[in-house]
Amino acid sequence: MSPRETSRARWILVADGDKSAADRLAGILLRARFRAYPVASGLEALRLAQRYRLGLAIVDVGLLDMTGFDLVRRLRSGAPELPVVVTTGDYRPTTEVEARQLGIVQYLHKPVDLERLDKVVVRVFPGDAEATSNATVSYTARLHA
Repeated sequence: MSPRETSRARWILVADGDKSAADRLAGILLRARFRAYPVASGLEALRLAQRYRLGLAIVDVGLLDMTGFDLVRRLRSGAPELPVVVTTGDYRPTTEVEARQLGIVQYLHKPVDLERLDKVVVRVFPGDAEATSNATVSYTARLHA
């Protein structure tokens, strides 16, 4: 069975034009036992989406080669059921309205609130709720202790 044919096996795309921000968030998710793939460009994200059946996409509004909204539309054309979280440092209400019109599961301002993200992850991967509940939060708490 190819990776594309597998079920939503905890594959999470983290797309952010700031590669270091994508790496940090993916690192937290990896420590919580997810397969997280950080990318800075929409084209890289689309290549990953073709290769793996994603369970969740975390997409920042600003990518290197396209808007996060364009990426969400393109991801959804191939996987309409894909849960998407949109992140942004842009606090304009019009940005949130545009994101919500795409049918996202969560809209998060930067810096990303890991407790809110954790709740989304538990909701998206319900069979893993016991294993994942507060996994990102507890990791973050250890970082700041």
